[in-house]
Amino acid sequence: MKEVFIIKAAIVKNKGILPVIEEIEVPVQSTEDELILTVKASALTMVGKSSSLGSHYSSHDAFPKVAGIEGVGEDISGNRFYFIGSQNPYGALAEQTLVNKKRTVKIPEKLDTITAAAIANPGMSSYAALVYRAKITSNDVVLINGATGTAGILAVKMAYALGAKKVIAIGRNKDALERSGADEYLSSSDYDNNEQTQYLVDLGKIIADVTIVLDYLWGNTAQLIMQAIYQFSNHQSEIRYIQIGTLVSPEINVPGALLRSTKLTLMGSGLGSVGSKELLSSAERVFELAVINHWHVPNITFKLEDIKKAWKAPSHPRPVIII
Repeated sequence: MKEVFIIKAAIVKNKGILPVIEEIEVPVQSTEDELILTVKASALTMVGKSSSLGSHYSSHDAFPKVAGIEGVGEDISGNRFYFIGSQNPYGALAEQTLVNKKRTVKIPEKLDTITAAAIANPGMSSYAALVYRAKITSNDVVLINGATGTAGILAVKMAYALGAKKVIAIGRNKDALERSGADEYLSSSDYDNNEQTQYLVDLGKIIADVTIVLDYLWGNTAQLIMQAIYQFSNHQSEIRYIQIGTLVSPEINVPGALLRSTKLTLMGSGLGSVGSKELLSSAERVFELAVINHWHVPNITFKLEDIKKAWKAPSHPRPVIII
């Protein structure tokens, strides 16, 4: 009788249902392109959670499945790899997973496992947007919309590391904006609902020379930025507006006059608009920059058994599952 080996995993049984811990059979390698990894840590990101539950645009509705789309694991020789995407039905939130070797990046020795897991997704979001979508140069002035969360705070550092001439941070948390290290910042929390006109004027004062916008919020915040660009920007400058996240709202109204009267290019950055090779290259570079610049991401760790508690935790500090 064949002996069956089992592992613990966080299983999503149906679309929209939070994962539960169950036992499954260990993954089995079937081709030379595959690699079995013992998972050490996996960060719970918004894209990872929505993809696991079947609500993300890139998710495939095949259930049951193991939750989690990225993590850090070790091969049989103890080599550490970051991986994004597992071979179905396996995922990152399990004691072991099965991955394609082409979707892995080796982790530098000087970077600890928790930091690697926590920094990969937010680091890739700004690196890929700035390098592969905006094609940043040393002449660029970068505006970060939503510069107070994990990804936004790191985006400020990333813009400087990639040579931006100037960085402007906007968001609600004034204390976080002050600590961001940006050249200038503007906190929307300083303005009441009846002071939106003044906010727009003050936004216009710092937006005149902006050439790249990284937007993690979208919604009405994006509309205000675009209105400020329309009214106050140097219309001779080309502006690459990169939509990354939709924390405020998934939709906005874009005035046609804005697109006709300015040299604004509106584009997104994420799974699909950035290829898998570029994403992995981004992760590799993020790890290198994290070592060079001693970057760390505020995080809080949970055991796999505490998946429900971790799932409901805020995204900042970044929840990381230790397995």
